Amino acid sequence: MTVLVRRRGRDPAEATRLRAAVAADNPSYVDVTTEGSDLVIRLRAPSAASARATLEDLLACLQAAERSARADDAATAPPARTAAK
Repeated sequence: MTVLVRRRGRDPAEATRLRAAVAADNPSYVDVTTEGSDLVIRLRAPSAASARATLEDLLACLQAAERSARADDAATAPPARTAAK
């Protein structure tokens, strides 16, 4: 069984950061690459149950990486300007 998951990012830099965040824990039958702003996950598993378990773990890691990236972006964003009265 082969599963393909594609997630569109804001830009290629975000896709690259997310790839790096989830790539460390991937078994050899999971391939995570980027194509422009897209994060592309290809998974080859012997059964649907195996694919599901692997995807659940991978998507949980991806969600944590996305939250972390948003927190980093918020921490480094310039302060909001207020309108002069």
